[in-house]
Amino acid sequence: MITSVNGFLNKQVPLLLLMLCILSPLGTSAQGFLHTNGKAIVDGAGDTVLLKGMGLGGWMVQEGYMLQTAGFANPQHKIRQKIEELIGPADTDSFYNAWLNNHVQKVDIDSLKSWGFNSVRLPMHYNLYTLPIEDEPIAGEQTWLTKGFELTDSLISWCKQNQMYVILDLHAAPGGQGYDAGISDYDDTKPSLWESAENRDKTVALWKRLAERYANEPWVAGYDLLNETNWNLPGGTMLRALYGEITDSIRTVDTNHIIFIEGNWFANDFTGLTPPWDNNMVYSPHKYWSTNDQASIQWVLDIRNTYNIPLYLGETGENSNTWFRDAIALFDEHEIGWAWWPMKKVESIAGPLSAIKQQGYQDLLDYWSNGGTPPSSAVAKASLMELAEGFKMENCFYQKDVIDAMFRQPYDDSAIPFRTQNIPGIVYATDFDMGVAGAAYNDEDLATYHVSTGNYTAWNQGWSYRNDGVDVEKIDDVLNSNGYGVGWLGAGEWMQYDVDIDSSAVYTVEMRVAAGGENGKFHLAVGEAEITPSIAVATTGGWQNWQTITVQNVILSETDPKLRFYMERDGFNLSSMKFIPGPATNSLPTTFLNGYTRDASTIQITVNKSMAAPLNASTADFEIRVNGTPVTINQVTLSPENARILLFDVNHTFIFSDQITISYTGTLAQAIDGTALNTFTQEEIENRIPIIHPIPGRIEAEAYFFQQGIQLENTTDLGGGQNIGYLDQGDYLDYYVSVSASGLYNVTYRTAAQSEIGGVQLQRIDSNGAAIVLHTIDFQPTGGWQTWQNTSQSVVLPEGDHQLRILIKKPLFNMNWFEFTAPTNMDAPELGAQLVTYPNPGTGRYTVEAKLPNREDVRISVLNGLGQEIYLNQLAATSEFVLSLDLKTYPAGTYFLRVQSDSGLQLNRRLIKLAD
Repeated sequence: MITSVNGFLNKQVPLLLLMLCILSPLGTSAQGFLHTNGKAIVDGAGDTVLLKGMGLGGWMVQEGYMLQTAGFANPQHKIRQKIEELIGPADTDSFYNAWLNNHVQKVDIDSLKSWGFNSVRLPMHYNLYTLPIEDEPIAGEQTWLTKGFELTDSLISWCKQNQMYVILDLHAAPGGQGYDAGISDYDDTKPSLWESAENRDKTVALWKRLAERYANEPWVAGYDLLNETNWNLPGGTMLRALYGEITDSIRTVDTNHIIFIEGNWFANDFTGLTPPWDNNMVYSPHKYWSTNDQASIQWVLDIRNTYNIPLYLGETGENSNTWFRDAIALFDEHEIGWAWWPMKKVESIAGPLSAIKQQGYQDLLDYWSNGGTPPSSAVAKASLMELAEGFKMENCFYQKDVIDAMFRQPYDDSAIPFRTQNIPGIVYATDFDMGVAGAAYNDEDLATYHVSTGNYTAWNQGWSYRNDGVDVEKIDDVLNSNGYGVGWLGAGEWMQYDVDIDSSAVYTVEMRVAAGGENGKFHLAVGEAEITPSIAVATTGGWQNWQTITVQNVILSETDPKLRFYMERDGFNLSSMKFIPGPATNSLPTTFLNGYTRDASTIQITVNKSMAAPLNASTADFEIRVNGTPVTINQVTLSPENARILLFDVNHTFIFSDQITISYTGTLAQAIDGTALNTFTQEEIENRIPIIHPIPGRIEAEAYFFQQGIQLENTTDLGGGQNIGYLDQGDYLDYYVSVSASGLYNVTYRTAAQSEIGGVQLQRIDSNGAAIVLHTIDFQPTGGWQTWQNTSQSVVLPEGDHQLRILIKKPLFNMNWFEFTAPTNMDAPELGAQLVTYPNPGTGRYTVEAKLPNREDVRISVLNGLGQEIYLNQLAATSEFVLSLDLKTYPAGTYFLRVQSDSGLQLNRRLIKLAD
């Protein structure tokens, strides 16, 4: 049944149409119209519908950045002008007809459905539906064009067949609704939407016309009235007035569909647009390039909660797979629908489809950018028609990693194959697994969050082939190459590959590398088990000067499903790895490769072959020494995930400074090929227990266990060593610390700065990864990057082991070290003095009684957990006093009472405030 918003039969629907709807196949029948129900969008049956859509950007409204023309022609009218100058108006019309016919076809919608989308957002250009006001034969009247309506009808038909919803989005309104011409095709030589009543009238009339046409179409989800207005509209008054006029016009012919409302300034300023004025309305902000946490969307959650209205993120995307995955998980958590942006661009990695740029189109871009001899009209037309043909689905490059990030990775942290590669054969460096960072690959830069941090980060610096953090670029290697390689490799980065190994053997591996640096180093592994020693890479004379490094004696088994490449030291690029089979594995002995601590009481060693189970080795066959002294081995087992790894549980707790070795003297442990494990003596175990800095004490800034965005340099400060520098806002350093006693510490930072004020925020990271701010401090400039000064501030730290973070807030400074001095003992008695507080713990009101050995002036203060003074009282010439403290307005937690006398006597007590 077709119903109106309130569930009553819409009497405007002809009986025949009702019968057709009743008799139509289930596959093309919607569950009534979508409408709002409190904070949710629901269907006619009352079931919540979470819209997961794709924005069809670039189809009806060309944007320069999607076509790589933004540098010389950003809005569509300028792109069209450039084309007309080369091929003339008639052939330009032919190109645009081909463009509109090819860019979105039924196969595109079928594909979106198969990938997991349940909706599309259609960005419309008004000039496909009606004439510009300048071209109207009769001023103030509306001439209706057929092309836009026909394209929209086709799209709705394709979506109906796939049970997908369509949101109509007026992306380019008459005159243009924003200063950003590339978005709305604004022409600054003509009156904008906001400068012309005729343009606003045409906008209202267009929406009424659309509503009349689609009023009874349940697969239309609703109407997004204006996309990303960005115009100076004080108080939102003018925008609200136009929205109200459009809404009223639509409701005269259509009471079925949702009205989607975007704010000003790229959809996110709702000044003047609350409260809602329609009972079937949704607020539609956009989200780009910000952190994916609740704080980043709290402002719109507050709007939703205040006005009991649904939210729909009409645009989001244009980032990395990591960002996509985290954003969708966030939206799901808060039950917010979304539409990704966009589906297709020229040479894009950040969308599901990339149009391949042919040489003819590149020649046009070069001419438009640089001038010179223009191509002939025939050549230019052929190149443009080739471009239009290239936007057909079957001619685009499908980026399955993007779809995997959007529809699997928010719910599954595992890695799956990008492509299974055969061994013997060539393993391409670019074809690593799909999945989250830490499961499929590891890379330093995973996304950009520059709206939140102010610092843009290129996740894939090569902007090719994949949308993950791994940096893939086009290369000119002609041997064992797929045309792409991995560059900008940094220490600690790795990629994992799904492989099908035909036979167990000793392999030779031919690595194709190009080394513009020196002293690069890598190793190969099966999972976390290394199968090669560290391999050095000498310079090849350039980042595209490709050479072969041969790695011998790499043992692989048919049961090895995953291969990993680990970067140990930067300095080279990687193209491919060719695996050439050699003799049987039993031609080589079974030997120890390496070992390291897994945790405080477990070590693992790796051998060069998979071991047979059971291990047939007892704890007595091994000896583990810590600082030269044997320790008891409780158990030795094979790793269930990888038979190359032996695990040792010991009766000892390792600390970061321990020197650990292992020996084997047995005879029974065998590899699966029947060869016995060779004995070994006093092999060094890498101690990976993180450094735990004692507090009180000094911490060198470079002694972090993890950092983001930090660079080091040698310092000329007293004591030498290194300092951190070249900082950006949002960079951070993490340290493990062990606090000897709870108390109020003084923290001194050693910094230098040329001319700007620097600043950091000291945080404690709790067990859930949440940051607790301890204090924020600024550093004054010192007149030079190696001219050093000390700046101090207090901080309260609880006893025990903690993770501290220094977050860079104002980046133009260097830091050498920071130091925690001995804490104030908050409860230590003073000879001849008494300080009593009660009730303690309490809910905020305390009585303080004090007796002092001498009659003198005293200062009474209370400090909060950040060391900030929140209460002060001063008494003259007293040896005892009783006073009341009121902390009712402060949050629950620990506070510190301090009584200081002129003679230097100091009394301290903790005040515990409980929640009311």
